Amino acid sequence: MEPPFVLVLLASTTGATECLSIATKVSATLGRPIQLAHVQVGPGSIILPSQETLSEYEAEHLADREQAETEAIRALVGSWTHSSGIETSLDVFRGDEWRVMRHYRGKVSLVVLASPHTQPIGHRETLRAALLRTGHPVVMVPPGWAGGFGGRLLVGWEDVPPLRRAITAFAPFLSAAAQVDVVAVEQPEASLDLARTVIDPIAPNATYRLVAAGGRRTAAVLLDEAREGQADGLVMGAFRRGEILNWLAPGTSSRLIHDSFLPLLMSP
Repeated sequence: MEPPFVLVLLASTTGATECLSIATKVSATLGRPIQLAHVQVGPGSIILPSQETLSEYEAEHLADREQAETEAIRALVGSWTHSSGIETSLDVFRGDEWRVMRHYRGKVSLVVLASPHTQPIGHRETLRAALLRTGHPVVMVPPGWAGGFGGRLLVGWEDVPPLRRAITAFAPFLSAAAQVDVVAVEQPEASLDLARTVIDPIAPNATYRLVAAGGRRTAAVLLDEAREGQADGLVMGAFRRGEILNWLAPGTSSRLIHDSFLPLLMSP
């Protein structure tokens, strides 16, 4: 059986360079090889939980658009492998990311992908497919991110199972980080004592603090803290209230996913 690898799911060229850059650092930290994947979607893949629809013009030209995007990704990957010297391959599938992720179930250590809302119609369910179809941890990279990765990590602390799983999944990164800041928003002092019992064995030099929301949403507070602290990664749990509830009434996870300017390290 082949060892697990880091999967880079390239929905389009938007954010692809940033994903490949961070995947290189993820691969080095985990000591795992990199595998690349891209999916050419068809009209049937557009009927997804987001309820997006194509115009008549878009449906008519979908195949041409997807083929052009695939060729652009092949060219980008070829240039990247040549300049980086990293040996890998690109799997190209037809269908949609939900079905394709079943192919990788149990084979992947971690998935790297771009922020889903920045991708073309038909490719905006990549994150849910990776998190929920396979249950693998994910690093979500906002297109345009020009910072580093893993040097200074922020943990949005809340004692919930998805966050605990994220801390376990990203323990190698927390251990290797030069700085780990643990922030609890609108929580009692005792919550930090619990956070220390979970995180100190992994990152013994982590700092802990309580932050008042001041009328802001938790997601906004965490992003403000990340910006002020010059974090290059935010560790979080995803969809702790359940995927359907978060779809109907977006919570902190959904807001962070949509608004984040820095990489998110998340686990379902």
